[in-house]
Amino acid sequence: MNKVNKGLPQLDFSRLLSAIDEAAIVAVTDAQGVITYVNKKFCAISKYSESELIGKTHALINSQYHPKEFFSDMWDTIRAGKNWEGEIRNRAKDGQCYWVHTTIVPFLDDEGQPVQYVAVRYEITERKVAEEQLQIYAKKLEVSNQELQDFASVAAHDLQEPLRKIQSFADRARVKAKDTMPLEAQDYLDRVQVSAKRMQTLINDLLTYSRVTTKAKPFTCVSLEQILKQVCSDLEVRIEQSHGKVLFHDLPSLDADATQLRQLFQNLISNGLKFHKPGMAPVVEVTAEIKSNRSEREPCCEIRVKDNGIGFDEKYLDRIFTIFQRLHGRHEYEGTGIGLAVCRKIVERHGGLITAESSLGQGAAFIVKLPLRHETGVQP
Repeated sequence: MNKVNKGLPQLDFSRLLSAIDEAAIVAVTDAQGVITYVNKKFCAISKYSESELIGKTHALINSQYHPKEFFSDMWDTIRAGKNWEGEIRNRAKDGQCYWVHTTIVPFLDDEGQPVQYVAVRYEITERKVAEEQLQIYAKKLEVSNQELQDFASVAAHDLQEPLRKIQSFADRARVKAKDTMPLEAQDYLDRVQVSAKRMQTLINDLLTYSRVTTKAKPFTCVSLEQILKQVCSDLEVRIEQSHGKVLFHDLPSLDADATQLRQLFQNLISNGLKFHKPGMAPVVEVTAEIKSNRSEREPCCEIRVKDNGIGFDEKYLDRIFTIFQRLHGRHEYEGTGIGLAVCRKIVERHGGLITAESSLGQGAAFIVKLPLRHETGVQP
């Protein structure tokens, strides 16, 4: 709040104006908003001369971009003797629009009534244009991603029916002609069934990938300890067959989509069990630590899923999280190359990061950083 002292020397006010004239766009109006002073920068950006601006209101440069309520709120604020700050798009004399960050300071008389307003502005046109372009790009990307997800989902569903027919007729042919079918024909039929089964797995994995967003659920408080127990129960047969172990203890709780978190750890632990060294039982250890770094606004949970398997060369680190990318042939290890891409998509949906540390023959550690808390019911 600024009071105008009737005895304030004009020289002091002139010095105040000259101090900011070089750096900012300045205008002074009376209590009714009629312009009484503009500096050279105001004239340069508006393309109006001083004589064209003095005696007019700022309606002269109104771009009609903002609703009437925008300026009504502004006037309510400054008439109450409070400073107002905001971003305004104006229109110059030549029709070109420009953006300014504006601060309006009311000067009050001894009775607390505004007698004049001083507006100090800084041009921000380049930043606003960049923001608008970024928003347009983000919107296009969002539409493109949605179309891609819809395509994957629809395509996968449409592939299900003909695939079922291939599997069904292959089974019928085997049953009906099992005694008369030549060995060569049986081999061909076996290959058809193997390929059909692989296609079924690929379709299911594609559906899983597309559903990370389309079938997402709101976040709730989830116990990692319970999630890991459920995952171990789901993988019980695989753990027994590989004579493996999954170790974990004292895991915290965090806000997450429980279904997707279960899917995340099932994929990571499955990989740890699958890519084990020949003749060595796999051991997968899951640990978690709450970390609070200065670079992060909120504490996060850093989870490490470490195995004693074959590992991989870290030069392929970016590649392993890309859909359909595999470091090993299908005949060496089963899979479609979608699992880690699903993991990355789930982690990103939770506002987190996923990476890995590894070297050939030395096992691998997947590091997942997830925020501890989200707003209730958040569904990005």
